[in-house]
Amino acid sequence: MIRYFNNGPIINIQDPLRPGRYVQYRDLNWQGMPEIISFTDYLRWNYTLDYGSFIRKLHERNELPLSYNISAKSKVTNVTIVDGKYDRIDSFSFIMYVICDVGFSCAGYECHQQYCVSGYFRTYGSSDFLNDVKLYNGERIRCRNPLDQFLVPIMSKHAFDVVADEILNQYYNKERDYIYKINGIALAKAMGYDIQYLRLSLSGKIKSKLIFDKKDVAVYDKDGHKVIMHIPANTILVDKSLIDSPELDYVVIHECVHVRLHYLFYYIQSLYRRGNGKELPEFLDYFYSETQKDCIRWMETQANSIARRIQMPKGDTTDVILEFLDHHDEMSFDDYRELIDHVKNKFGVSRYAAKKRIIELGWTEVRGVYVYCTIGYVEDHEIDDDFPMDYTYTLPIRCIAEIFGTSSEFAALVSSRKYIYIDGHLCCNDEKYVIKEYGVAFALTEYAKHHMAECCLSFKRIYGKQEYSYTYGELNKEDLQLIVEHTLDNEEKKKLRKALKEHCKEDIKLQSNSGSNPFAEAVKFHMKRCKVTVETLAERSGLGLTTIGRMRKGGKFKIETILAFSVALELEMPFIVDLMQKAGVQFDPHNAVHNMYLTILDLLPNANVFQINAFLKEEGFTPWTQEREQNQCEAAV
Repeated sequence: MIRYFNNGPIINIQDPLRPGRYVQYRDLNWQGMPEIISFTDYLRWNYTLDYGSFIRKLHERNELPLSYNISAKSKVTNVTIVDGKYDRIDSFSFIMYVICDVGFSCAGYECHQQYCVSGYFRTYGSSDFLNDVKLYNGERIRCRNPLDQFLVPIMSKHAFDVVADEILNQYYNKERDYIYKINGIALAKAMGYDIQYLRLSLSGKIKSKLIFDKKDVAVYDKDGHKVIMHIPANTILVDKSLIDSPELDYVVIHECVHVRLHYLFYYIQSLYRRGNGKELPEFLDYFYSETQKDCIRWMETQANSIARRIQMPKGDTTDVILEFLDHHDEMSFDDYRELIDHVKNKFGVSRYAAKKRIIELGWTEVRGVYVYCTIGYVEDHEIDDDFPMDYTYTLPIRCIAEIFGTSSEFAALVSSRKYIYIDGHLCCNDEKYVIKEYGVAFALTEYAKHHMAECCLSFKRIYGKQEYSYTYGELNKEDLQLIVEHTLDNEEKKKLRKALKEHCKEDIKLQSNSGSNPFAEAVKFHMKRCKVTVETLAERSGLGLTTIGRMRKGGKFKIETILAFSVALELEMPFIVDLMQKAGVQFDPHNAVHNMYLTILDLLPNANVFQINAFLKEEGFTPWTQEREQNQCEAAV
């Protein structure tokens, strides 16, 4: 294998002073051959000499087309492969347009001309890389079914529906016992693939694998021991946990899409690994460049999206939706929920997939229904048709905390209490939009739900790149997390704040009680003012009796301990800040955790310590207090 052009331990860089000539440099960052290779690189490393020989022979026979500034007597000095365009014929073959830069030496000067060398590649039978050559001056090469550099199809969303229909029409018999729920096992067998159920990973994250060629695969027995099994070609491996799961059909159909679209990618990687002396590729836990990662993400996006379209074909799904709408004159939020669940049950898919498919087919009215936010669904709301698809009115408080820490204007707006955080929305704090009881806001009004643009702030979604560890066909499904009780639901858990005396009077009393240890005196002052005993404070805060005793004597304490104490006694912000100053701690504006604490205190003033602890756990943060839970466990033992 030839590592020829800007890849490998030696880099060849064109000499700017002598066009057509190259200078070699040692690449100190070279870490070995990459795990995934583009087809253009494969050609560079293996066929540059072949392309050079082909072009030189044509020039010697005066059959190479030349530009006006290159004479027939010139000599070819160098040929390099600079780019490639690929047009898919079917799952197993494609047309190649390889762009070569050719250096000529004529009458003492050097010049360059690019050529397009066309050919075709077959994974079966013979291929012809060197079929024809033409002058190339940068014009667009039009491909009917373009492939990217890794031989993954480049497709529009419209093409997703086309591919889904092609797979169903070619392999799935709708006439025989046809029902709405597509049988993934039957589809796979019609495509020539067998199913085996094995334990594919200890964690359970790997749901399925696609095996194109026979190979040895690592699986696990019932005791968790690794076992190497020989798997025959054309096999889909499915994790045992899915045998009786409603997810089974989707998982298998996902792999069927890989079969249809991504065999060429697999094949070129196999050629590369064989030529490089490595085992057949199984890409897992390796480093990839961003270009390689994008290739893998795109394959998974195609498999996820087209699998959804196979399970819910455009025509059938449209008929089901129209039939439902015919029986409902004026649709309400409950009706839209019923529609989503109707499509979900009819086609045997997840609620998320059903909702997304309904939107894809043009019924955008369901966008504000079943909106998921961190740990549960928020209240249904209406979204205008012209509201951009990449914007939302619903945002987890964790995301709000990040914005709070990076935007002083946003932080000032939130702290002003002009907006209040209600059920996943930042809503204008006005009785027209917010339902309050005894001064506590707990829900949006019906008017607010139908006029979100008027009362709620909108946020632009910025999608991060999801990272995939790729084993052939490993499922990366788009599904919802398990729904648990919403611990910060004020409608279910309304809690009134205690009436506090005027700040100035309390502050005067607090300052007058300052002794030799200001922090200890402040702790005792607040406990006495709120008429709370040590035992009651322990119950309300989750702090241990020992910790509270040390606080009453003074000392150094973490910010979380002080916040738990303050929230348990429902202290207002001036008193919290005073306690922190006397303890020698403060909020760090550059600390994401501290920004989360500030946001909680501003937007959720009625939350108790245990609600906050539960919320922090769900968001992946350490709770403020854990001593009570530990003490309970010790008592139980």
